[in-house]
Amino acid sequence: MAETSNTCVKRSNGRRNRKYIKSLENERGLVLNNAVSITEEILLYFEKLYANPVGESWSIEGLDWSPISEESAISLVAPFTEEEISKALFQMDRDKAPGPDGFTIAVFQDCWDVIKEDLVSVFAEFHRSGVINQSTNASFIVLLPKKSTTKKISDFRPISLITSLYKIIAKVLSGRLRGVLHETIHTTQGAFVQGRQIMDAVLIANEIVDERRRSGEEGVVFKIDFEKAYDHVRWDFLDQVLEKKGFSPKWRKWMNGCLSSVSYAVLVNGSAKGWVKASRGLRQGDPLSPFLFTLVADVLSRMLLRAEERNMLEGFRVGRNRTRVSHLQFADDTIFFSNTREEDLQTLKSLLLAFGHISGLKVNLDKSNIYGINLDQAHISRLAETLECKASGWPILYLGLPLGGNPRAGGFWDPVIERISRRLDVAAKIERLQRDFLWSGIGEGKKDHLVRWDVVCKPKEIGGLGFGNISLRNLALLGKWLWRYPREGLALWYQVILSIYGSHSNGWDANTIVRWSHRCPWKAISQVFQEFSSFTRFVVGNGERIRFWEDLWWGDQPLGSQYPSLFRVVLDKNIPISSVLGPTRPFSWNLNFRRNLSDSEIEDLEGLMRSLDGVHLSPSVPDATLWPLSSSGLFSVKSFFLALSQFFGSPQVFPSKFVWNSQIPFKVQSFIWLVAHKKVNTNDMLQVRRPYKALSPDICILCMKHGESADHIFLYCSLTIGLWHRLFQLAKMNWVPPRSILDMMYIKFNGFGSSKRGIALWQAANIALIQIVWRERNARIFEDKARNSESLWDSIVFLASLWAYCSKQLIVNLDRDLQYAIRVEGKMDVESVSNYDEVKNAIKEKGLCPLKHSNVQPPVVLYDVGLAPKG
Repeated sequence: MAETSNTCVKRSNGRRNRKYIKSLENERGLVLNNAVSITEEILLYFEKLYANPVGESWSIEGLDWSPISEESAISLVAPFTEEEISKALFQMDRDKAPGPDGFTIAVFQDCWDVIKEDLVSVFAEFHRSGVINQSTNASFIVLLPKKSTTKKISDFRPISLITSLYKIIAKVLSGRLRGVLHETIHTTQGAFVQGRQIMDAVLIANEIVDERRRSGEEGVVFKIDFEKAYDHVRWDFLDQVLEKKGFSPKWRKWMNGCLSSVSYAVLVNGSAKGWVKASRGLRQGDPLSPFLFTLVADVLSRMLLRAEERNMLEGFRVGRNRTRVSHLQFADDTIFFSNTREEDLQTLKSLLLAFGHISGLKVNLDKSNIYGINLDQAHISRLAETLECKASGWPILYLGLPLGGNPRAGGFWDPVIERISRRLDVAAKIERLQRDFLWSGIGEGKKDHLVRWDVVCKPKEIGGLGFGNISLRNLALLGKWLWRYPREGLALWYQVILSIYGSHSNGWDANTIVRWSHRCPWKAISQVFQEFSSFTRFVVGNGERIRFWEDLWWGDQPLGSQYPSLFRVVLDKNIPISSVLGPTRPFSWNLNFRRNLSDSEIEDLEGLMRSLDGVHLSPSVPDATLWPLSSSGLFSVKSFFLALSQFFGSPQVFPSKFVWNSQIPFKVQSFIWLVAHKKVNTNDMLQVRRPYKALSPDICILCMKHGESADHIFLYCSLTIGLWHRLFQLAKMNWVPPRSILDMMYIKFNGFGSSKRGIALWQAANIALIQIVWRERNARIFEDKARNSESLWDSIVFLASLWAYCSKQLIVNLDRDLQYAIRVEGKMDVESVSNYDEVKNAIKEKGLCPLKHSNVQPPVVLYDVGLAPKG
């Protein structure tokens, strides 16, 4: 416990030291060491940052704004309801750092019944006036270092700590805004829009770069960096965008109210300094900011599309359909695809400069990069001079994943592996990191891997820890693309994949036949199609898209597999259900065979016709797919992963309920898991793992008579078996030791009855006994200390009592008398403890579990009459 506390203190001090600003370099290059000078420099920086530059406001015309519908505009400004406010509140993270008000969201959640009427009144007033007072909209700015060594104020990332009341208002507003963004945001933007995901852009970028390379056509990829993206957004431009996109005057007034009353105090080394009034920018930490920024960034997409219409920009033409892709956006992360004509690149540069001037989002060309496809270095360098940016090589990191390299190359995944390594201090390397971390932790040296990794990866129910196999988990994630494909026909990623690969013969999926030379994501996705399709079921509507013979729509197998003799001789194997059965009853049975059927085949056909008698077609209902592995019928990565990792063969006997269902510390549960596998470092195991570490391998330190093994030390040792006999005598049960400690865990003795309380107490007592025996063994070996069985029994009682106290099964009604007693099948009474304060203090000292009801002494059901220590 002391070691853990010291570690926490060291980490806390380390974080504080990293954020502490001892010196700062100003714009003139002078190093400031004085606290007052540092504070003045920081405040001056933020005053300039959030001040709107002097100049005219510009508007932009002639774009396709894709405004939201009138119904959506009206719904955005509908009166707020208590249910809507409550839903938003309880979706929020309760423990986020508070703002100037000092209240966390947890206060509002825990006191909801008390404050809900006042909160609803606040929303009603905001709905009427659209005004948020300055104290409610005040913020603290926390400066987080971007890198290990910080010299300038620009080396820190400003994060806003906002008052909880404003955060709740913004959460409700952002929930409404999120519901309509898909109507007005172009498909090239992948962030903060319902139904779009970060991996969409990664897939598209990899596919089109790979296809461009294989085609031999020249091209460039231009990745830009916006300078202080959120902080530089002009409010007047945002208001124009909202107007053009069909948002009502009332909504625009609300947005202005959320922005115009913002003020900041900067936390300099933990102290709030000054107040800065903002006139531009969006706060990082405001729930509204990502959605408002997406609306602003969408204007750049509209400008680029307008230039494409006028043939001023080309972009990349992808696949047989020549689908055009000129750029992709994910929030402020923007990447462009262009041919190598300097005129096009000059047009792109001009558009970026114009967009930066009107919106405030200026591109930092020094941090932007251009990458060539099928170009020599001299050519790409010339193009970089045109754009005034850097020329760089492949692969690159795009949205955290590699782009433009060979996934099979050894170094392709190094950036991803490096990130995982950094978090802890492809598949095989990641699993090795997991294994080392599980058994050795961080910075604790190399330790033995006590249990095989394939066992660790199994579900807990059959003896593993549920880690899951990395390769199978990857297949499950890839399966999500196959589920999304037939459902997202309007998405840009769908159009790109369809254009490059075409459709599958089943009419639902993309073509899964990918040439071996491809180095793109869809090649890996297509390889999981067979496993994915084996679980997919079709739901018959009008029967026009489901293949009669080859799709899984009736029974546990496709009809072609159920009736192979008929399938072999049928002419059209891809015929849809509607063409076979017809739209109405009686069915037309339009089946054409290559020859006359034999008698056995006629019998099969009659059986087929009888089995389909319950089928009903619905001409107005389209066919659909179903995922039977989840109760909702919708695909989930978890259900697919569990299906892929299903245990084959005879089920393994493992006492999972004994190990994991008991309310004891996880560290102890992990130890019991090792005992169940007989993988603890007993002397017989040490002889196998590290013979030079085994102490007296033939002698058990507890009895000094027999060799030490898991079964012996935890079950058959004379000291241990005496403790077991005492426990069973307490339960008034006759007992014969089982064959192994695993059997001991697996057998349901129900020593204290079959009620939940009795089972919880019995499990706690059993596990406490095993734990105390192991502690005693280690104390005798490493500390040369020994205790008698009476002392060990008292320790078992104490541990079992602590764990039983923490058990949910033993928490009782607070209104009951402290002298609480419960009958357990007539065998004994469980009574409350008189020395409650001693137990409470012991729990605090041990740090085993948090105390509940700190202001009320609860009825404690801890010690059994026979378990209570003497004296």
